[in-house]
Amino acid sequence: MKLSGAPRSAWLLSSGASLVLFMLLLGVGPQGGAALAALLSIAPDETSLRASVIHASGTFALQMLLLAALFTARRGGMIRGQHEFDSATGNCGAEPFTHARAVALAAIALALAWFPLQAVGTIASSIQLSFGGAVPPLEGHSTFELLRTSPNITLNVAMIVVVLAFAPIAEELAFRGGLLRALRGLRVPPWLAIAITSLLFAAVHVPALTAGAMASGLATLFTLAVILGWLMERTGRITAPIVAHALFNLINLILFWTA
Repeated sequence: MKLSGAPRSAWLLSSGASLVLFMLLLGVGPQGGAALAALLSIAPDETSLRASVIHASGTFALQMLLLAALFTARRGGMIRGQHEFDSATGNCGAEPFTHARAVALAAIALALAWFPLQAVGTIASSIQLSFGGAVPPLEGHSTFELLRTSPNITLNVAMIVVVLAFAPIAEELAFRGGLLRALRGLRVPPWLAIAITSLLFAAVHVPALTAGAMASGLATLFTLAVILGWLMERTGRITAPIVAHALFNLINLILFWTA
């Protein structure tokens, strides 16, 4: 897990632009979901699978528009680019991994980390129970509860697309792209930057976790985020954490459907 000798990052935005991207994706992006839901006459407090899919789709669409606008501004010379990171961090290392090599490392890293991740969640759950916490439910994430109770195949497929594509892309661009690269550009040491990013990543998932799965969910998500941050730093490619995140979600979906 060492990061000494890590390659230069292929991330193109400056630290300031990366921080702006993080705030836009997490702060402004959800407004796209709210707008689409309102357009389709879905109440703000509705918790159905249809409402979740529509909200996620609107959020992702606006997030991608914001991302495109920011990178367009970068190409047009309106904001600074990668050279700011290199001068701030003194990183003159090797070239970033190729996309194929980054994907391969992501798959290997997740395969090796899968059982340790489960162990972390189990230990956290046991600690929660020992202090009188709620018994962990069969599904600890609201998404799985919605999938279990929905008979609509079209909505189920749409939610699977959200879980396997929309969520990994948007969350990794926000956290491992925007926030992590912003912190690194501000000369925050790599492991501290990864830890800060991982804490925030786990925290934003609190509303989606059920009470009985809170401890195990937060512990697992934090540990996963550390691995994702390491992949970003180790490969220099946002591709790696996106793929690892998607694989993590895929395995959980497979286990959910076969349980």
